[in-house]
Amino acid sequence: MSGRIRLALGEWVEFEDERHQVAGFTDSGIRLRSEAGHMQIILVGALLSDPSFRAGAAEPATEQSMKDSPGDESANPVGGVGLVADRDAVLLGLPEAERSRVTELEAHLLEAETGHRSGNRLSAVAGEPRAGFDPDHTTLSERIDAKATELGRTSRRLWQLRTAWQRNGLTGLVDKRKTRLHNPLARVDARIIEAIREQAAAERLDSSATIGNRFHRRTQNRLDHQHGVGAVVLPGKDAFRRIVNQVVDLRPSDPAARRIRAAAQPDRTFGVVTATRPGQVVMVDSTGLDVLAYDHDVDAVVPVELTVALDLATRSIVAWRFTPRGTKSVDIGLLLADIMVPEPMRPHWPDQLRHAMLHVPTERMLTVDQRLAEAAARPVIYPETLLFDHGKPYQSDVVIRVCRRLGISVQDARKYTPTDKPQVERVFDTINRQFCEHLAGYTGSGVEHRGLRADDTARWSIEDITELFAEYVVAVYQRRRHKGLILHGFPDLNVSPNQAYTMAIAAAGYATCPTDPNLYYELLPIAGRRGRTIQPSGVRIGHLTYTAPVLRRYRKTRSPYPDGLWPIRHDPRNLLHAFFHDPADGCWHTLRWTHALDDHQPFTDITLREARRLIHTRGRDDTDQDAVASALLELQNRADTPDTWTRTARTRWARDTHRAGAHHRDRRRATPTSNDIDDADTPPHVVEELDLDSLQAADVWDPHHHGDPR
Repeated sequence: MSGRIRLALGEWVEFEDERHQVAGFTDSGIRLRSEAGHMQIILVGALLSDPSFRAGAAEPATEQSMKDSPGDESANPVGGVGLVADRDAVLLGLPEAERSRVTELEAHLLEAETGHRSGNRLSAVAGEPRAGFDPDHTTLSERIDAKATELGRTSRRLWQLRTAWQRNGLTGLVDKRKTRLHNPLARVDARIIEAIREQAAAERLDSSATIGNRFHRRTQNRLDHQHGVGAVVLPGKDAFRRIVNQVVDLRPSDPAARRIRAAAQPDRTFGVVTATRPGQVVMVDSTGLDVLAYDHDVDAVVPVELTVALDLATRSIVAWRFTPRGTKSVDIGLLLADIMVPEPMRPHWPDQLRHAMLHVPTERMLTVDQRLAEAAARPVIYPETLLFDHGKPYQSDVVIRVCRRLGISVQDARKYTPTDKPQVERVFDTINRQFCEHLAGYTGSGVEHRGLRADDTARWSIEDITELFAEYVVAVYQRRRHKGLILHGFPDLNVSPNQAYTMAIAAAGYATCPTDPNLYYELLPIAGRRGRTIQPSGVRIGHLTYTAPVLRRYRKTRSPYPDGLWPIRHDPRNLLHAFFHDPADGCWHTLRWTHALDDHQPFTDITLREARRLIHTRGRDDTDQDAVASALLELQNRADTPDTWTRTARTRWARDTHRAGAHHRDRRRATPTSNDIDDADTPPHVVEELDLDSLQAADVWDPHHHGDPR
């Protein structure tokens, strides 16, 4: 400790994390009595040199003293009398004039102490020491008297300033009126402060409201419930508003979105999820994009939702899916398959975007997966652990079964806690800034940022946005340096996700990804979660009957599975068909809805529920398949007639068209099923790929040759 210490009878000191009172002295020791009443004698030198010793400890407050002074600032934990101030902080907060005065006064005291204003003979200026301040010819008392006369102060006052300066440094010379800590809540009842904090925490997820009305009333009700009616009365609304502004950082009148985001932040630092090799941790999340898609067929805009998979070790976007608002569990399940499937090159992409540009041992990897020969420069990984939130699509049996099927561990993030997966949340912000802002139909991050005619500017369909995003990921994001990725051994050098993947492959090796072409069918949900029985008419799924020639030999037979039921899989994005796995040869067969007509287009489970709702409102049996088929045809015909289009019909048509196209593209990755039916589920807007080399040129008409053109 610096400065002088005075120990007198009755003084309180801190020693070994306990308060003690000086009870007496011996020749070389001091007698101390603790708050608990224990007595001890300790050498004065040992007491002063102990690190836990503190002089001038406050006398412990008794219950009676607390009652006698309820408004004492020392009883409030927010500053005021009884607080220990930071000396340097006090000096930094002084006005310039006061700081200059204190510095000048210190120089005068140094001159009275040593004869030099700097306090050091080696730093003496010309004329020092002055007459009357030479320590070799004058005493300290004489120099203090001379300095008091020079400053126009009494010697007693100068001795007091010198003592305060020796104890507290410059802080001891500052005017105490300027160093007193300000506590605007010193005279506020602690019960009111506690009630305000509790009520603000209870309303952190509620809609915004004014402080002087609803919040004031609810806080008073809380006080009446806790302490009795009228025991604690809140001040007026203006004074109450000032207290609230001091007590809580986010007031009930602040925007609800800001308070909800703050409530999701953790109150302490938790462990950070780390990964050192590709696929060790893959974060999956969905969000609504700030972009509107445009459907040309129905002339309607559709909100877009993006689901991405981010590899934590390399910060690579390894898979993505764009869907109309409302991601389904089947989309999440098939997204996991996309992680392990190479991204194909597009015809118009330059060769710089090929997988070979990753500078990994491509020739060795081609022996494992030939698909990499025509793949783009996007990492292909085998995920070990998936980290996602508690959203309904992620908690479905489909996703759990996919992870079990592929041997992937699942780690759940906490509800309403985006900080558990901050990397993928940051990726969404990056995508909005680097990709969405430059698309026609950009809406901004909120209503306050949305343009006047954002709907009219939408020009890209969901399929177009998917293609543009694929090019953005391969050409921009994967090649752009990332601040969270560094070159090993050089923390000031950042690398791109592709470069981080190359380094990780060199260190950890390449994990072989499954190439089963039938993985698509295995990732589809099983109807009824367990299975169905095969009746003479076929199998029944959600009041719809499906059949195919392959079912004839299995009618009314038990399956070889333990429960005796047949697992029938279906894709909720297209309920025209279901899929049956023949245990005899291991082939997958397509089952068609028995009441489907050629005029029926692919429809989703949402459209089926809408059709059944229409039947029910008309007082008919919504399980009658003929009625369901008629209602579906009515809904689809209504979308074909422009004069009957409504907003709901446009949205339904756009959703069904997109999901039917996604269903078709996923099926094309799989091995073709047996030709039980015609491929009538091809959506009307999906163009089949053609082998242009196999086409023969048409005959050209020869003007010199009469007859039919050749």
